[in-house]
Amino acid sequence: MVSPLVTPEWLSSQIKAGNKDLRIFDTTIGPSGPSVDGFRSEHIEGAQFLNIKKHAPFTQYLPLGLQDPGVFQDYLRSLGINSSSHVIVYENVQLNGFAAARGWWLLRFHGITNVSLLNGGLVRWKKEGYPVTDKEVEYEKGDVTVKVNKSLVMLYDDIKPGDGRQFVDTRKPYHFNGEEKEPSAFQTARMELLGLKSDGLTFQTGHIPGAVNIYYPSIYADDTISFKEKDELLRMFQSAGVKLDKPLTSTCYIGFTACALALAACVCGKDDVSVYIGSWTEYGQRASAAEVEC
Repeated sequence: MVSPLVTPEWLSSQIKAGNKDLRIFDTTIGPSGPSVDGFRSEHIEGAQFLNIKKHAPFTQYLPLGLQDPGVFQDYLRSLGINSSSHVIVYENVQLNGFAAARGWWLLRFHGITNVSLLNGGLVRWKKEGYPVTDKEVEYEKGDVTVKVNKSLVMLYDDIKPGDGRQFVDTRKPYHFNGEEKEPSAFQTARMELLGLKSDGLTFQTGHIPGAVNIYYPSIYADDTISFKEKDELLRMFQSAGVKLDKPLTSTCYIGFTACALALAACVCGKDDVSVYIGSWTEYGQRASAAEVEC
């Protein structure tokens, strides 16, 4: 398995070397949806745009569902991804990040294990002096085969508090602790990012029983866009009481920053963290008051 993170220096060297197995993707999602226009104006040489929302269903409970494997395979092949490809995902954000981590997890869920996230994304890439372009590329149809890894996803009906599984919730501490009634302004904003409305919906306030809180900006270094080093991430997990040798599921509001937590765990050597894709958007609506802690 390839490293979950790569540096701008490494990626630049591979581009210069003409690595034909590279497939680079911008996954940025902005306030109005996937940022295709931003990609067209500037991106890394050889990059394409990967719309992680494409073909994904959603309901009031499920912020962003999982694509049909056959349809998703066709989409990935249309982007030139082969079984031999090393896929690199990145996004263009000034603070933290969430879409690229979701892209990393989504590809791994579909059995594509040769996938890495560009640490620091386009902002760090440019900051370190590497060039961007507006020239777009196309590749011949790829031959990648999708094989779903169900162990990397957690569904509502799979949640059995008290069964020994650890849950890490990446929401803000005061949301996790139930100090602000849901749907909070942040919950509403996260849902609207995916085209969902919280109007008229009823949510519980708090968290999944037994869960611990690691607010997702804690994953990032001082530059706010790069993941922390492995030793710092290990200390972060240890400080929260998370045991990386035990089953672990990450959760958040809409199933995005939970993927960043899963990636952080992968950096630490734990590559089997499942993501609860419904997260609080689903759990907060479907769980009873007795199934919630504050």
